[in-house]
Amino acid sequence: MIEQKSKLKDKTAINPYVSKLASKLMRTAANAEMKFDSTGWQLITEVLSFAAAAEQRMSEQQDRIAYLEQLSVTDELTGIPNRRGLRLALGQALASAARHQEWGVLGFLDLDGFKDINDVHGHMAGDAVLRFVAKTLKQHVRPSDVVARIAGDEFAVILNRCDPEQGIDRLRALQSSINEGKVRYGGTRIPVKCSIGTHPFNAATDPSELIEAADQAMYRDKDTRKGKHLRSA
Repeated sequence: MIEQKSKLKDKTAINPYVSKLASKLMRTAANAEMKFDSTGWQLITEVLSFAAAAEQRMSEQQDRIAYLEQLSVTDELTGIPNRRGLRLALGQALASAARHQEWGVLGFLDLDGFKDINDVHGHMAGDAVLRFVAKTLKQHVRPSDVVARIAGDEFAVILNRCDPEQGIDRLRALQSSINEGKVRYGGTRIPVKCSIGTHPFNAATDPSELIEAADQAMYRDKDTRKGKHLRSA
């Protein structure tokens, strides 16, 4: 009987639930009027092994579901949230703004001349530029902020719990950092340029209106930058 108990302990040590079940079964068996022989203990061992395997499969399935859920909100190329991930993060940001009665800023960023980069240098070069932008954005925000890629060459940044004026200044500084960057690819250095639109938010902000406002501000900045380029040409 001692040997059988030892085997049960070895088989169930990895699983607290099954271990608890094993202890309960052993106490019940020990107190039962009809004592268990080796066949009885073997049966209990098999039942517990089955329970442990079933729980392991459930745990693996839960891990798989969590992994797939993470994939559904992550951009494959850059490893940052995608459009769906942005919407989830924005909902959390607005809820936090309501809870703390604070402000935040949403920024929309679009690369200038990205099609030309793909046409001249190839799509692999374009991918390198997108990864550079994602990395630069991530390096210049706080862990509590969110950077997302929401379309081909469009990115978004959520600055949580910050003064609107300071947040807009930070996003403009981010724009400058990207516009000063060059990506090395195939023996050449590809200059990177972007336009940006910003809009503050608080607890009363409608998420759809916020996204639209930041998007429109980005296009206004792009038109302004094109006008300056044409005048300087």
